[in-house]
Amino acid sequence: MDSSGGDASGRRCIYLDYNGTTPVKPEVLSAMLPYLTEHFGNPSSSHHYGQEPKRAVDAARRSLLRLIIHPNDEFDGRDSDPSSIVFTGCGTESNNLAIRLALMSSNHKADEEGLLHVVTTNIEHPAISQCLHMYEAKEGLTPRISTTYVPVNDEGIVSAEDVIGAIRPNTALVTVMTANNEVGSLQPVMEIAKRCREKGVLFHSDAAQAVGKVTLRGLAHQEEGADLITVVGHKFGAPKGIAALYIRPNCFNEHGRTNPQEGGSVLLMGGGQEGGRRGGTENVPYIAGMGRAAELLFVKNDPCIHLLDAGDHMMAMRERLLQNIVRGLGESMVRVNGPSESFNRLPNTLSVGLKGVRSGELLANVGDVVACSAGSACHSSSSDQPRSYSAILKAINVPPEFAIGTLRLSVGPDTTEDEVDVAAEVIVKEAKRQLSA
Repeated sequence: MDSSGGDASGRRCIYLDYNGTTPVKPEVLSAMLPYLTEHFGNPSSSHHYGQEPKRAVDAARRSLLRLIIHPNDEFDGRDSDPSSIVFTGCGTESNNLAIRLALMSSNHKADEEGLLHVVTTNIEHPAISQCLHMYEAKEGLTPRISTTYVPVNDEGIVSAEDVIGAIRPNTALVTVMTANNEVGSLQPVMEIAKRCREKGVLFHSDAAQAVGKVTLRGLAHQEEGADLITVVGHKFGAPKGIAALYIRPNCFNEHGRTNPQEGGSVLLMGGGQEGGRRGGTENVPYIAGMGRAAELLFVKNDPCIHLLDAGDHMMAMRERLLQNIVRGLGESMVRVNGPSESFNRLPNTLSVGLKGVRSGELLANVGDVVACSAGSACHSSSSDQPRSYSAILKAINVPPEFAIGTLRLSVGPDTTEDEVDVAAEVIVKEAKRQLSA
């Protein structure tokens, strides 16, 4: 991929942080520009200038919906209700909104102490875990909750049985990410969604890291799918600052639940945009861009074909990168964190521990040549402490001597063999420098 970054010698900086964010695709930028110039109108306006922006917003809803509905439901009028897509400003907002809607709809399930219950895992993104902490706190948000954090195994995968087994009579929500942002572990969200539906418990999945890497078709299946799904634009070629929350039609009117605010907003109160769910004038250029990014995942009207091709390429680049690092440092010095089987991991993600290496120092020294991270770019510190490492690595019991030296390397659909070879060479060279010091 092209990049304007590089070191003092003029070498281009190699980008291996696609899980942090992705470059805006040229086709996406082209789709956005008309709504920054000619079609600048407010989509809520009834006059001429509001018509094309409204059309663009509606088209983007349909494009995003196609990514997650079941193929058999696409044109039968059941799952294809565009109003089930609510646009937000970021994945954090979508996750916070999903949690609040679920809790506010389920007050009838509160126990004798007035508490609702939530089931989640111990490797969720802070947009989930920190939000839940605010509802857990005595002086925090209401309605108050207790939370069960179901532990994952040493590969970073949660057991669907354990999740379902944690459900109680007062459980208002189960929320499990589709794919982990650090080690790439894929969670059994389809099975969890089906089991939650059978029990009448709302299920939410943060699918931010999965879009564009694995197929999500069927995650929003009418009978067996998730009730709430978070999708984030900048993770698959759209700009930062746009995301969406899928809300299954009528999910808040079932099993004794009450539709929060009668379908109105519960976070951003305002002019009633997004079907009343989220006040604020729609960001039409970014919404159009996100819709175009979704469309680009379809080849011959089948996203599975495109994702299979892109996934195979990314997996090949990931494995080549790993092989080069192992060849340079030796098998005993390198540990892959997360799933041992490729089909249980995002095809682009390599979390690799380098024994005896300090990842923070390595990143500081190679950052102008290779762009990667030691963990999630969403919540990492610019000053990496010598003996600190992420809670995710602790949760999956990565030995400290490897955890402290862990790098998250995430390739993209346009990553080349040359880029992978040079990046591995740079990483190995810096690791050897540290080890010999």
